[in-house]
Amino acid sequence: MFFISNLSLVIRPLLVCIACLILYQSSIFYGFLPSSEGINQWQANIIKAEKYIYDRSSTPIVLVGSSLANNLPIKYFSNRATNLGMSGGSTQTGLEIVRRKDIKPRLLLVELNDTIGRKLDTKLVNPLFHPLTSFIKIHFPMFRQEYRPTSVLIQYLENEYKQRNVRDVERQDEKQVINSDFRKKMIEQLVEDRNIELDTQQKQLIVKEAEFIKNQIADIQKEAVRVILFDIPGEPVVDNTTKQRQIRELLKSLFPKNSFEWLPELPAGKWITSDGIHLVQSNAKEYVSQLDRVINKLLNQSHN
Repeated sequence: MFFISNLSLVIRPLLVCIACLILYQSSIFYGFLPSSEGINQWQANIIKAEKYIYDRSSTPIVLVGSSLANNLPIKYFSNRATNLGMSGGSTQTGLEIVRRKDIKPRLLLVELNDTIGRKLDTKLVNPLFHPLTSFIKIHFPMFRQEYRPTSVLIQYLENEYKQRNVRDVERQDEKQVINSDFRKKMIEQLVEDRNIELDTQQKQLIVKEAEFIKNQIADIQKEAVRVILFDIPGEPVVDNTTKQRQIRELLKSLFPKNSFEWLPELPAGKWITSDGIHLVQSNAKEYVSQLDRVINKLLNQSHN
């Protein structure tokens, strides 16, 4: 009797736990729970990577890069596209995810600038491809970061707020950012910091990481993926500083046009950033529209 009584004490909580898990998974399956975009930078990067890796369909266009690429609203592409730009991360991380996934895109857009000096984030990438955890997350989405209970709750509250305030708030916030003294001071500091010669240590790091990227690209291209290199415009006064010009020239020499395909020059624009680096959302949307037109033209030419 004592054994049976103790066993029931274990079984009941276990059954309740299983029932809760089944209910939670069912809520996800039937679309009752909103997926989270992440409550911090690290989680947002993980969610983005998991969605791409565990989606067994083929995405025609994938974009990889840093927070500059992450800032681009990819939803305005006319073709289905995935943005693997990593906040606080680098191009190498997105490239490695694409390289390791068995299903490849038709077109891969690769951001190249000084952010490649941040290196590949192996702590982010390696766990995503572990056979056991991958199997579990593919078949049971509730174990993915996007469906963590706390993240789902916060996302729900954010969605409710955005539905009521999004347009007016976005316009007001962007105008305030553009005219803020804080933004002006950040840009002035960036110009001062980057109006110097590119130092030897940073140059060596860029050269080393460029070789790593070349190997990643070569592996991906073995599976008939078209790779196009590009850079994202920023604040003109920052882009025209001594160091930034030297970095662009260095990357062009490391990835020469006779060996690598670069995105054609887009029409010049008066780009405005929130911090000297990242485009404000209205400009980011305009850049994506221009990028989309060029990409469609290139894809149409390849079919003819």
